[in-house]
Amino acid sequence: EVMIRMGSIYNELGEYKEAEHILNQAINCTTPTMQMYYQLALTYGNQGKYMSTVLAFQEALKLKSDDVEIKYQLGIAYMELYNFNVAAQYFEEYVALNNQDEIAFFFLGKCYYEIGDYPAAILALQRANALSPNDHRILYYIGKSYSGLGEESDAALTFRKALKINPEDPEIYFELGKSYYKLNKNKKVIETLDILNMLDRSLYDQLYFEIIRR
Repeated sequence: EVMIRMGSIYNELGEYKEAEHILNQAINCTTPTMQMYYQLALTYGNQGKYMSTVLAFQEALKLKSDDVEIKYQLGIAYMELYNFNVAAQYFEEYVALNNQDEIAFFFLGKCYYEIGDYPAAILALQRANALSPNDHRILYYIGKSYSGLGEESDAALTFRKALKINPEDPEIYFELGKSYYKLNKNKKVIETLDILNMLDRSLYDQLYFEIIRR
């Protein structure tokens, strides 16, 4: 217990190497507990060691298989490893028991978006949006999912909703411009390019040349 507490304190202080050393020492010298592996996994995650994070959380899950918080953390770790299929499975298990967690639904939606399951992405993201209607990031990914389905009118509408919340985000204008182009709304494309040119020259150039190439 003392070593777990020390590891936790070092984690909170940002002394991750010290935390890692103490927690590994505790695991090797005593009977490992779920909390030891859990804290060690957090330590690895804070250092960007995501495969080690996964392995430590899996050991923690062996000791407490019904702990949904571990499954949530595993979902995040697998997202960092770009294994969105496995991440989605863990988030599904988590939201089945925590259906008021908008962040978990958001992550679940992002996973489905990344693997190209746009209908599932929209369902998860709409759940997140219902819980957190003023989060422009959620609307952004809903819009991108509609675009993935080729439903550009719905995509453009959703991007505009996102911009009402945060009119400073150049990535939303970028996606909106692409939707307008696919809808043959050339005047709107030009208006969007003008705004994007003020916010992010790199994205302006990218959108401009995407349109020119087509």
